Amino acid sequence: MQYKTSSKQFLKYGSVYEQPMDISEPDMLGREWNAVAKTTITQLLRFNCEVYIEMQSGMAVILVGETPETSRLEAFAVHRYVRINPEICFTLIAVTPGISYKLIVASKYTVTTELLDTPYIYNHVLPRVRVQEILGYYYNIRTAGYSFHGERHNYFELTYVDRGCLQTEIDGVEYELKEKDLIIYGPGQFHTQSIRDGESSSYATIIFDMNTEQLQAGNVRYEKLLNRVFHYDKKIYTLIKNFVQESNSDAPYMNSLVLCLLSETIIRLLQSEFVSKPEEKPVTGIRQHYQDELFERIVTHINNNICEPLTIAEICQKFSLSRSSLQILFKDMLDQTPKRYISDLKLERGCQMIRENKYTISEIALMLGFNSIHYFSRAFTQKYRISPSEYAKQMLDS
Repeated sequence: MQYKTSSKQFLKYGSVYEQPMDISEPDMLGREWNAVAKTTITQLLRFNCEVYIEMQSGMAVILVGETPETSRLEAFAVHRYVRINPEICFTLIAVTPGISYKLIVASKYTVTTELLDTPYIYNHVLPRVRVQEILGYYYNIRTAGYSFHGERHNYFELTYVDRGCLQTEIDGVEYELKEKDLIIYGPGQFHTQSIRDGESSSYATIIFDMNTEQLQAGNVRYEKLLNRVFHYDKKIYTLIKNFVQESNSDAPYMNSLVLCLLSETIIRLLQSEFVSKPEEKPVTGIRQHYQDELFERIVTHINNNICEPLTIAEICQKFSLSRSSLQILFKDMLDQTPKRYISDLKLERGCQMIRENKYTISEIALMLGFNSIHYFSRAFTQKYRISPSEYAKQMLDS
């Protein structure tokens, strides 16, 4: 998720303000700047004074750092009016095709151009994977001895086994798809399907067209989808289940929705080789509903009692869970531990209380149940890269 210049993460570089600067005073200078969208940044500006940036048109992100080290730079979505601290390295990157903005500095400014040690590449949020059209989708129920002798066509074809086991052959290579497995046939691949004696299978088939030239140009190799069996994944399971449900709906925009669901499925499959995850087991609809409901009740309890001395043992006792079951539940739902969730929530509440300026830092640490102000300060600084006292001072100054 991208941070904005109005977020607390930006405070070490500057702040935002709400009204345009008055540059009629003789010690202030203002200049109109224009920029076009680009992806490669090789240099930044560093002023010896405060810099005020006022967006006039378009949308931009600001690339900032305390030094011109590419690995330490951060990008923030630009609020309309932004103040940059002295000696901070920065530049604006146009997100829209072009931007215009006013840059205001002290009349006796000095500015240096800082060359980056390596170019910074800004990745614009553009579609790299796009399903152009769904040509057909079917739910098949096949009994023992079924045999499809094969075909070859110029489109992609996804087969997802809902129940049972399916045998398939692709260009002479045999594969076996068990329950919750998935395979994709590519354009031009000859493929067969069959069911062994004594078995049966239910599976979904989706035939679709995808712009492979666009995938190649965006450094996406669709071949990574082919000639392999994808095993159970909770996210893929949910996407396919939703696809089947929505494809039977008469709701407005159903076609657009199933296109989006299929596109996300393809993206998740392409990501699978980069995202390591433990082996998962399929969950039934009833079990999943129970987990969702239980998790919601636990999170509500934590949120309502965040200023109380919450412990993992107390939560386990209240909801009749073992410690390991609670850990697994939070890992499945949020990919983090319950202890980390509680700590992050306390720190977020601490930020809110600091902004309200009703209590001292020591009082806030005590109210949130931290063992000491030093522990609160250390945890706050690790999360936000600014101490609670510095954050409070910057909030008062802004």
